[in-house]
Amino acid sequence: MRLSLVLLVALSVAGCDSDDSLLGEFVGTTEIGSQARAVDGEAVYTVLDGPNGPEFVLGLFVGDLYDSDLDAYDYVLFRRPGDRPGAGAYGVDNDPDRAFNATIARVEDADEPLEAEGSVLNGVDGTLAITRVDGYGFLVGSYEFIAEGVRVGPSSGFVEGAARGTFEARYESPSTFRALGL
Repeated sequence: MRLSLVLLVALSVAGCDSDDSLLGEFVGTTEIGSQARAVDGEAVYTVLDGPNGPEFVLGLFVGDLYDSDLDAYDYVLFRRPGDRPGAGAYGVDNDPDRAFNATIARVEDADEPLEAEGSVLNGVDGTLAITRVDGYGFLVGSYEFIAEGVRVGPSSGFVEGAARGTFEARYESPSTFRALGL
């Protein structure tokens, strides 16, 4: 009885979200052009089967995971060939053979090319740091990178930006990422 009570307390504490824990969430800032904003939402990762083998994808979705779909995007996304990485510091660059590819996307009406409005930027320099991979499958870390890209809509053109923040990502099935068009 006493052992059962100890196990019950240990399991309930492990599942609690402390003040310092994000448990499947992220917080950070994104800058696109002269506009900076605080962002937070769901942090999830998966490993997709791609044409050249497995591809690890970490998605930081502003608001809810399902707020980003084929019509509207608002996320920071990291990709690289291979399985889930271990703890370490990884470069962010536009060469996926040697670093993580990072994207900042904030686009409305993405499914209507003539009406789409927003920005898509690719990381050109920075770091993705994974500080812990726990036994429950969570990835804990931080990121900071600068990016370049394009703005579409009434004020189309080249745009620069940046992103930084912390995350505690949970695993999500590959089918979820595919359903979102990612």
